[in-house]
Amino acid sequence: MKYLNKFYRPFLLTYIFLSVAISFYPSFNFYSIKGQLTILSVSIFNGILGIYVKKL
Repeated sequence: MKYLNKFYRPFLLTYIFLSVAISFYPSFNFYSIKGQLTILSVSIFNGILGIYVKKL
């Protein structure tokens, strides 16, 4: 449970903020499979880093 808490917070924050930020980029198709996989892969990577990297 401890690892889940460390994973979902950076994952969720990255997914929300990256989705909002990248939606202003005109050639990015947010609703495509490729667009969602890009956002999900970055968010999952950030969530995994949230488990292993301690706060400074």
